[in-house]
Amino acid sequence: MRRPILGLSVGAATVRAVLVDRKSIGWAGQVGYTGLAELADVIARLAAEADRPVRRARVVLEREVTQLRSLAPAPPLKGDAMRRWVDLEASRLFRKNGAPLVTAAARVALSPKAAALWAAAAVESLVRAVLDGCAQAGLAVESVGPAAEVLPRALAAAPGAANADPIVIPSGATAEVLDVGPGGAWRSRLVRSVDGAPPVTWVPALATLGEEAAHFAPAYAAAVALPRLQLLPADTRVAHGHAARKRHVRLLAAALCLWVAAGATYIARLSWTLHSSTTSLAALRGSLDSALALRRDLDGATHALATIQAAEAGRSRQLALLAELARALDDSTYVMALNVGAGRTVRLVGYAPRAAKVLAALERVSLLHEARLEGPVTREAANGNRELDRFAIVASLEGRP
Repeated sequence: MRRPILGLSVGAATVRAVLVDRKSIGWAGQVGYTGLAELADVIARLAAEADRPVRRARVVLEREVTQLRSLAPAPPLKGDAMRRWVDLEASRLFRKNGAPLVTAAARVALSPKAAALWAAAAVESLVRAVLDGCAQAGLAVESVGPAAEVLPRALAAAPGAANADPIVIPSGATAEVLDVGPGGAWRSRLVRSVDGAPPVTWVPALATLGEEAAHFAPAYAAAVALPRLQLLPADTRVAHGHAARKRHVRLLAAALCLWVAAGATYIARLSWTLHSSTTSLAALRGSLDSALALRRDLDGATHALATIQAAEAGRSRQLALLAELARALDDSTYVMALNVGAGRTVRLVGYAPRAAKVLAALERVSLLHEARLEGPVTREAANGNRELDRFAIVASLEGRP
């Protein structure tokens, strides 16, 4: 749940406070002061008079207690370099009047290719009095900036185009003229009066205050928006930087602890899963061994049956081949060797009166095809000096007997 914020606007003689909760005003009050010695007490009194306890405050300094300067186009500087340049050129950009100043600077975009330097300065003693008053009231100060930068957030429809008309905000006998571009407010002019200026339309929360809306608008805008220009003394800025780094370190440490906890949880879960699986396997080891032994026996029996079936199929095919060869060849043909090799290749070696007659007889065997002589036919003496053809025939065995 988001806590309420106390918006403070410090003027030349008046401090106004607005308690904002979810962009609605819960309480508003103002107290005058005559010197910086009273400023801390005034802020503490306003914080005590708020309807609800509050711990956070955002402060803006009104136009009469701040000096604002704009340079367009902006110098070719970025980030801290621009702020340091404004610190070095403070005597030329602002009136010191014998008092140390607190300065701030930002680069504001006017168009995709143009930008302006938006700089502000305030008396350091005034800023320190504001910070002391907030510390006495137990308020954590989130920002201290010029009211002109956040004032557009108090309007119902703030302009944002590069060629938008300036905003005229009347305040008694004077009026503040704000130029607002795509990057926000970038120029402020304090004039005595502006005739014919269009009326200002405030947000609904401010409109409920009636004629006092213009006076409390800076305090409300401070509560709902953070200015880019931070008018803080050097030591306070360093302290805020240390606090921000400590927060980052704490967040990093918390994230690291979460990662370690997540890793430990993951490892613990893996260890528990491993232990559970090991326990289950140990309980089922006897059954698993029996099942594996049965599976091995079944695989062995299946392989043996396949081997037997293959042998029976090959034997029946070979017996059928021998029967057909016996019927096809006559008694004058002698088969010396018969080999059925891999790839269903059949080789016959023997003697016959005529090798061509044997080849013709083999072509009538249904189990053989593509019969052909392998090598030359030689004439040799056999069976009592009788000359016969020695042949070697190669054929292919049909897939089925």
